[in-house]
Amino acid sequence: MSSEAACRPPAGTTYLSVGQDLFSVNEYVMSQYNHSLHVDINSTAEEEVDVGDSTHHLSVSSFVPSAFMVYSDLQTLRGLWAATDYGSGIQYADGLLDLFPSIDHSQTAVATTAGLQIGLWLNGTQGCYSICEGELDKQIEQLIAYLEHSRASKIFLRLGYEFDNPSFGYSDHPKLYILAFRKIVSDCRKGLSAKTQARVMFVWHSWGAPMASAKLKLHSFYPGDAYVDWIGVSIFQQVLPWSPPWGGQISDVENVLEFAQEHNKPTMIAESTPFGGIELKQASKEAKENINATFDPWDRWYGQVIEIIKKYDVSMWCYINCDWESQPQWHNVGFGETRLSSNKEVMSKWHEQIMIGKSNRTFLHLGALDNCGSTILSTNSGEDSDEDWFTPDHFLSFILVPFIVASAAFFIPYYILGGRRRRDRSTKRERRPLLADINEKFKL
Repeated sequence: MSSEAACRPPAGTTYLSVGQDLFSVNEYVMSQYNHSLHVDINSTAEEEVDVGDSTHHLSVSSFVPSAFMVYSDLQTLRGLWAATDYGSGIQYADGLLDLFPSIDHSQTAVATTAGLQIGLWLNGTQGCYSICEGELDKQIEQLIAYLEHSRASKIFLRLGYEFDNPSFGYSDHPKLYILAFRKIVSDCRKGLSAKTQARVMFVWHSWGAPMASAKLKLHSFYPGDAYVDWIGVSIFQQVLPWSPPWGGQISDVENVLEFAQEHNKPTMIAESTPFGGIELKQASKEAKENINATFDPWDRWYGQVIEIIKKYDVSMWCYINCDWESQPQWHNVGFGETRLSSNKEVMSKWHEQIMIGKSNRTFLHLGALDNCGSTILSTNSGEDSDEDWFTPDHFLSFILVPFIVASAAFFIPYYILGGRRRRDRSTKRERRPLLADINEKFKL
């Protein structure tokens, strides 16, 4: 997929995405709207305003991000067309689109709809095994149907997000993850219309922290350029000076972003929030002991993330605006309170830096994804590719058809001459699944 088809925004600009549950997203938009109305009230209190002048008019749509974050899993696909709660708030992709429906701009008569950034859980090695076995083909068909009929302007699909997170279960057999990723992408590209293919981007998302083994590298999990449209990375505690060894450092994040540059892929900060909370109320004891009183919450985390965005020209920033402590799945995990509205100073700086643009970076909101990705390139570009060493077309052309022809040449005369195949009833072999012996099949 070309840069244009992959929806890479112009240099110096970044799509803003917010998540990661229905009510947290709603709180983000409405609190931004509320804050901006108060800023507007204060700035115009002593001015004489022309009632016919629309320059002071603020609408809710002005604060809707370019995309919403939501989560689902391939096994059930809950949270897409129907609401669910994994213990982390309401996940409901269609509900988010209903919350802030399409807007017709009267001057251009163009309908604007937000995009979706979907984290799709694949359930580790066992899930990848099931995918490669074909056991989840019906679910993939349902996923394709959802993508085809979704009202989202664009959909960024993170397959097996944070694949290199040691606790997520993909590290034992990374090649199996690669096969599962490729299968889902290939099936989607075959099943989707050309118009929908241009709306769907496949995201390969690293957690940006140490892997389960020093032997594992990013390329150990990489499905190949032909299957990956965007590359994502998480930023939680890596920018904090007291980040524990398991939590990673800025260098781990930069390693992912540099890998993306080497492969000429647009990048996204796919998940991010200040670990420990904006005010570090859930931070570790060690973190609290090392807090510099003059190091304000904005500079401590947000400012550093923005500098990374500038340095690597990151194409999308996905921020998790959430009271993690109130959600059963995340209670006492350590994420804390990260709703922007929970801290007046951070709220004001977000308005200045992100909404107004004083960070010298343009963050794109609702409507920015409408016209990107108007064209899409075929996976087979006509050039030789190591990643495309075997495709279904190869199987059909070079294995199945020759096998049928050769079989016919042998068996037809055999049966005509009255040959009979002896069946040994004393021994029966049980059918072995296609990937029953992973180590033998793929030498993992």
